[in-house]
Formats: sequence, structure tokens, C-alpha cells
Amino acid sequence: MIKPRPYRPNTGLLLTVFTSILSLHVLLFTGCLNSSSSKKLGDGHDFGENDRNVVLVLGDSISAGGFSGGAPWPARFANMVGKAVVNDSIGGATASVGASRVQGGLNSRKPGFLIIFYGANDAIQGVDVNATENALRAMVSAAKANQTIPVMATVMPMEGGRRIYNGRVDRINERIRVIASSERVKLVNLHRTFRGKEDEYFVDGLHPNDRGEELIALEFLDAFK
Repeated sequence: MIKPRPYRPNTGLLLTVFTSILSLHVLLFTGCLNSSSSKKLGDGHDFGENDRNVVLVLGDSISAGGFSGGAPWPARFANMVGKAVVNDSIGGATASVGASRVQGGLNSRKPGFLIIFYGANDAIQGVDVNATENALRAMVSAAKANQTIPVMATVMPMEGGRRIYNGRVDRINERIRVIASSERVKLVNLHRTFRGKEDEYFVDGLHPNDRGEELIALEFLDAFK
């Protein structure tokens, strides 16, 4: 009579299964931690004497507002982000105008963040793209030297009769992307956001209408999350 062999569990197989299950739980737990502890723009940054709750906006008439009939996007952005937003934009300004004013704004406002939004007038006025790039780089450098976090935006496409300037807009945006990448600056791609959205513009094809103002504010809000 043949006696049945005693059952001996495959301990190696059981250990492998247990290890796999444990690893899966660790990954899931780690993922939960990462999703709840994602950093916002500015977390861990040394702001020096600057106020992390102040955002300085330097730009042209697209930021200065007055065309949509409603609040300009910086005011809407302020309500969304919960920070004091100082809109020091000037209609008709090129990037070189911003470069000439940036240090004074940094010194007087002591902002934790600087939004740099130029290029439309450079395209319309035919400013040499190298001069535009140099001016934008100067603003980024000034912000960094001041321990202020710079945020850049690409130039929105133009509509209507101003479409003739979009070739220059594209060349300026190429330089903006290079600066943002090389300087590791947060970039808000408004050109992509407004591409094909003629209904978000004022009748002049350059400035945002009420819906466009809201859209710009939301895009900058997303950058600060």
C-alpha cells in the first residue's frame, strides 16, 4: 500500500505572491501621498524680503484692460488666486519698455511673483526679435536676482486684419519658449489656448473680450496651482 505524501506548501511561491501584494500596496499608498502633497508654485522658495502673496503684472494693453467692458484679467486672477495682484501694465508697451521698468517695480512692490506678458506690440511694430528676446531675458534675470519668481506667457495669435502679424508672433513665441526652458521659468501658453478661438476676442482681433479675459485669468491660475 502506497502511503500518501504529506502536503508541503511551496514556500517560495507563497513568498513571491506575498511580496508582490505588499509592493502593490506600497505603490498605491505612495501614490496617494504624492497626489495630496503636490507642490504649488513657490513652495520651498526663498523669497527674501519679498511678499509671496504679491504678484506684479508687467504687460501691455492686453493686461491693462479697458476693451472688454469688464474687469481686466489681472483683477479676475486676483480674485481666483487669493493674492494681491498689482497690475502695472501700460498700453502700447513693448518688451523693452518692460525691461526699463522692471527693476523699479521690483524695488517698490517687492513681489513674490512677476508675470511677464509682452510681445504683441513688438510683433505689430516690427521690433527685431533679438531685441525682444534680450528684453524678456533681462526681466527674467532681474526677477531672479531679486528672489522673485518670474512667470512668462506666450503671445496670443491675432485675428481679423491683424493676422498679418502672426508670422512675427510665431517667431517671438519661439524665443519665449527658449527662454522659459533655459531659465526654468513657468510658461503659460496663451498662444495655444487662444488658437482658433476668434470668438474670445474684442472686435479689433487683438484684445480679449469678456470671455477672453476670464480665460486668461484661468490659465494663469492653473500655473500657480
